Amino acid sequence: MLAFTSSTVPLISQSLDFWNIMAYDLMNRRDNVTKHHTGIQLSLRSVEAYSERGLEPGKMNLGFAFYVKWFKTTACSENAVGCRTVLMEDPETGADLGQAGAFSWDDDVPVDLKESFEKALEGGKYDEVGGGWYFWDEGERIWWSWDTREVIAKKFPEIAEEKGLGGVFAWGLGEDGPTWNRFEALTKGYKSWKDRAGGRIKDEL
Repeated sequence: MLAFTSSTVPLISQSLDFWNIMAYDLMNRRDNVTKHHTGIQLSLRSVEAYSERGLEPGKMNLGFAFYVKWFKTTACSENAVGCRTVLMEDPETGADLGQAGAFSWDDDVPVDLKESFEKALEGGKYDEVGGGWYFWDEGERIWWSWDTREVIAKKFPEIAEEKGLGGVFAWGLGEDGPTWNRFEALTKGYKSWKDRAGGRIKDEL
């Protein structure tokens, strides 16, 4: 956010029709504790960060992630949210240490992660506090974070509608194949939101 201050945001916004708010990758390899990479509370905070700097809500489009993220952790307590991670990035060079990653729903799951990811799909749960879907594989010590249809549906009333946003977008549409579950949820949520908004929401987004 270094370039986006209370002085610069209104100036930048004069030249833009809309802003795509990247409400995902909110956990990355520079973090040292687990959190939801696209959870509701952190997404709200992302929107609020721009609002506090002078961006009108109607110009904001909320971002949705059509991919899964994973991170290696240390040993955790029963509540894996806030668990310490291993070192994931070289502090001097910024090099990726191979302890975290991501893949889309249309990708082949990496062989060394396949068993753990199958556990995640079967045992994933919703964090009522942070508003994110997750799974912690205790045996492999892997933290998994992703959006489900249910979480996507929650984001419309709890973020887009509550904050009076202007639209939505996804990164990226082709990544949700071959079942298109999240894309269908996003489309359904958008249409319902648009109906409730009485035409205020932009058709082209």
